[in-house]
Amino acid sequence: MEFEFVVGDKEEKFSIEEKDGLWLVKFDDRTIEAEVVPISPNTFWIDASGQSFVAYAAENEGKSYVSVAGREYCITKPASGARRKSGIGGALKAEEIVGAPMPGVIVKVTVSEGEVVKADQVLVVVESMKMENNVRAHGEALVRRVHVKAGDSVNFGSPLVELGPVSQ
Repeated sequence: MEFEFVVGDKEEKFSIEEKDGLWLVKFDDRTIEAEVVPISPNTFWIDASGQSFVAYAAENEGKSYVSVAGREYCITKPASGARRKSGIGGALKAEEIVGAPMPGVIVKVTVSEGEVVKADQVLVVVESMKMENNVRAHGEALVRRVHVKAGDSVNFGSPLVELGPVSQ
């Protein structure tokens, strides 16, 4: 199967096929073999290129959310010229509400309203299935509002932090 998708501002293409119990993922003239073992619905153990990790996947309102090795990604299908406003590692250009990548309990909120965060900075730590997952900023941004506090229970997609552009 071939897929096109958008991660941040970057449009990507890849293909995936199952062969002899392994998944072959092809992109950028590279092929990665991965063993994928379902742990529970939307939770997978992956062994690829000698590295093992847990991945979470969920879908909401036409967007796919993937959490792999502590990094969260929002993946959307390409639309005619439309792009997501923020990109991983780039500056945030529009408001963004960062949602919970999975149901769980808030362990720690590491930012406060009015703070400027950098790309990849941890915003919130969510515990799910006895594992702590760091929710990170996609780019430099101003924290406009924090919607949760330690001890709060959240569902998939629950708003955690509202981010906005940093004033120049």
